[in-house]
Parts: sequence; structure tokens; C-alpha cells
Amino acid sequence: MRGFILYLLVGMFSVLMQTSVFPLFLSPGFRPNLLLGLIIYLGLSENMLRAVLLTLLLGGLQDSFSGTSLGLYVFVYQVILLLVRLLSEHLNVESVPLLMVLIAGGTLLQNLLIAICLAIFANAGQVVQILLPALPQQLLANLLASAVMLSIVLRLQPMFGNRAGLAGLIYQSKRHGA
Repeated sequence: MRGFILYLLVGMFSVLMQTSVFPLFLSPGFRPNLLLGLIIYLGLSENMLRAVLLTLLLGGLQDSFSGTSLGLYVFVYQVILLLVRLLSEHLNVESVPLLMVLIAGGTLLQNLLIAICLAIFANAGQVVQILLPALPQQLLANLLASAVMLSIVLRLQPMFGNRAGLAGLIYQSKRHGA
């Protein structure tokens, strides 16, 4: 239960940063999506029920703050979570480069799903023309933010001890290796 609340607090802090702090200092193209990294991390390291519940709550929180179509981010984050979960069955989830590749793929998939959903359901007009030019900056911002967050976690990890199965963190769990 403590882990659930901790993830929820980190997600709420991420939404607060994305909606209140980043717009003051960063241009729209260079605002990282911290929730995307958290959702991918949940898909790699948490059990399915906890990850789905947290994704529903955090997606709803993002929807309520973003002012777009209600349920858009809930759907997009659930799809990303399920795809990451499917991939995690076949890949070494303790690999830092894999985590960065998943962040990049998640950014591309998120923009694609948002464009498709808004074009089909919200009658938003030329959504692709708005999202496509900002994609390289969004990709770079997400990768940089994820690298910074991962380095912070790696520096804090010795204070809290190693935990088996933490995505992107070096620890040989019982599931990996022979």
C-alpha cells in the first residue's frame, strides 16, 4: 500500500510540474511528459493490478488538468502500459538503454494515439500538423528528463537498498540470468 501511495504522490507531483512549473520556464515543444516515464516504469516493475489502477488514476488526473477530451490520456496511458507489459515479458527490464528506448517509443506512440483519437473522436481538425513538428523536441525533452530522473534514482538507491526487479536499475533478480 505504501508503494501505491508513493507512486500516486510522484504522479501528482509530475502533473503539477507539467501543468504549473514547466509552462513558466520551458517552451511548449520542450516540456517533458514526466507521467509517460512513470507509466512505462510502472509497466516494467509493478504487478499488473497496481499498474493498471495507478495508470487509470494518473491518466484521469492528466485529463482533468489538460482540459482536452475526458478519457484521452486514460486510454493512451493504458495502451502504452499494456504494450510495455507485453514487451517486458520478453526483454531484460533491468537494462538502462532499454528503458530509454521504451521512453522514445512511448513518446512516439503517445503522440500517434493522441493524434488518432483527437482526429476521430474530437473533430479537432488538423491535429497531425500541430503534433508532428513538435515531435522531435518532445522526444528529446522526454529522453533528457528520463535520464535525469534515472540518475537521481541511481544516486538515491544506495540509501534505500536494492529492490529486485526495478526497471533500469542494475540488480540481478531471480527472474533474469541462469
